[in-house]
Amino acid sequence: MTPLASTTRTKRLPLEKLVAPEQSPAHRAESLDWHSEFEKDRWYICPSATPLYYAPVYRDLDRIQQLRYNQLTAVLYNELIAFFESEFASSVCVALSSALGNESENELAKCLRGFVSEEQEHIRWWRQLSRLSEPKNYRDSKDMLLCIPNGVKFLLRQLTRNPKWFPVVFWVMLALEERSLDISRRCLRMNQEDIEPHYLAVYRDHLKDETRHVHIDWHLIDRHYASSSLPFRKMNAWLLRTLISKFFLPPNHSAIRVVRRLSQERTELAPLLPTIEKQLRSLGGDPAYQEMMYSRETTPITFKLFDRFPEMHRMQRVLHTYSPHTAEENHELDS
Repeated sequence: MTPLASTTRTKRLPLEKLVAPEQSPAHRAESLDWHSEFEKDRWYICPSATPLYYAPVYRDLDRIQQLRYNQLTAVLYNELIAFFESEFASSVCVALSSALGNESENELAKCLRGFVSEEQEHIRWWRQLSRLSEPKNYRDSKDMLLCIPNGVKFLLRQLTRNPKWFPVVFWVMLALEERSLDISRRCLRMNQEDIEPHYLAVYRDHLKDETRHVHIDWHLIDRHYASSSLPFRKMNAWLLRTLISKFFLPPNHSAIRVVRRLSQERTELAPLLPTIEKQLRSLGGDPAYQEMMYSRETTPITFKLFDRFPEMHRMQRVLHTYSPHTAEENHELDS
């Protein structure tokens, strides 16, 4: 069975199987050892999950430079995931839970409460990883690598506060959480002696929760998007294309901040910095980079649902890795 076939055949789990298991915060905390020595001579993330890996100039960096780039990128990802889980996913789930009213004890409500609880715990994990990774350079917000323009923050805030009017948020949650799953899987496939143990433990535990979250996202798309009118869906499909093409696909301001921080630390890279920035900015349309970011291999459920809705087929204008499957093709893979 090919990887494409195995991932495309994923079946959506029923809500009763997606309710988060009852675990005390103390029990969950014990699963991660924050007190052991931090191994700063190892990768923090799988190199193939980092943008610059796909630029020709990456091969010009020596092992120490590549390692430090990898570590800084991992810290950026910590900040990005923490932001997404606090300001986006949790906000959406809280808004939906508030709107359920008399349905507050049904399976969906239970799933949403568990979703929010787990996301709050994940945020603590990612922030603690950043503090351990950069104890000298992670004292306040000015040291953060994540850079999100205020206009984008305002837009996301409006979308997350009104998820029933903007079900595009469920698509964003699905796509980004599938990406997060792929990053964890890449890291877990590495030689475990090569990756920093604290990061490896977080990737492993995060994988367990995010797998369930992806299926909850799938239910939310069915509940709040699939039954909407075609004009309404088209508007949200346009919003998704815009968000992915402008913010979630190309290496952005934050990725540039990473290589500038790298150049400040490794001053011998200063002459090479203009080339690094130029190649990094051009990666948005690179086939190998797009394949890592969004593809049937890395975001299979997202692509499978794109196939289901004709208005989503225009996503191929943004993602060159996406080509709509016909109903017959999907039937062959599901059979």
